Amino acid sequence: MKNVMLITSLLAVSTVAAAKGGFQDGNHHKGGKGEHVQQGFVDESRMVKSVSEALKADDYTPVLLVGSIVKQIDSDEFIFKDSTGEVQIDVKKRAWGGQTITPQDTIEIQGKVDKEWSQTEIDVHRVTKK
Repeated sequence: MKNVMLITSLLAVSTVAAAKGGFQDGNHHKGGKGEHVQQGFVDESRMVKSVSEALKADDYTPVLLVGSIVKQIDSDEFIFKDSTGEVQIDVKKRAWGGQTITPQDTIEIQGKVDKEWSQTEIDVHRVTKK
């Protein structure tokens, strides 16, 4: 009976450890309580870092933008603005990470370019208040 309990405990611990996954080099923010931390490899040198570049980028290009939300269009569609222009963004509930954001807040958004017909928008995976 003790062996069964020991094996069960070891399996539970190893499953939790394996679920953490992803690449971290110690230079990136590891996240705090309740914060979503993206897992996997992200090459920030390949990320678009301005709205003007995002509007010209290919579909699925990763973006890391700093600016503010200036207008809400509907429940998950907004207008995001940085010093180079404005773009429509699509932010799902989990991307907010429990934060309340106002137009006065400077935020960082991480996501990808989404080209649909003649419109370009950003699918946002994470919002971080600066």
